[in-house]
Amino acid sequence: MQKGREISVNLILYVKYESYTGEKSMGQEEAEVAVVGTKGQIVIPQRLRRELKITSKTKLAVYRKGDKLVVTKLNVPPLGEELKDLFREIDEQNKGKKKPTEKEILEEIQAYRREKRANQGA
Repeated sequence: MQKGREISVNLILYVKYESYTGEKSMGQEEAEVAVVGTKGQIVIPQRLRRELKITSKTKLAVYRKGDKLVVTKLNVPPLGEELKDLFREIDEQNKGKKKPTEKEILEEIQAYRREKRANQGA
């Protein structure tokens, strides 16, 4: 990057966006400034983190829209309930069947790997 060259990036850290000129459009909030550090990291202002409930493990989607960088909070549902439902379904399908032994499981894995190697070599 050339010295003295100014790069402007508009960050949308909230659903509402205020123009770079500082003029508010109807319904938009006052802009917050985030500075990009040497490692390319930005710090989301504390007020926005609090309001949007963004914590250290919160997933954010970052994408480009023209000359703007858009940051959106992802709402990833916990897999706990889905996994429980899946395991329940598997248990129902295998109801009354004998559970495989550890030896049978290992033999099945080895057979799968042999078949996979044979198909790759063919």
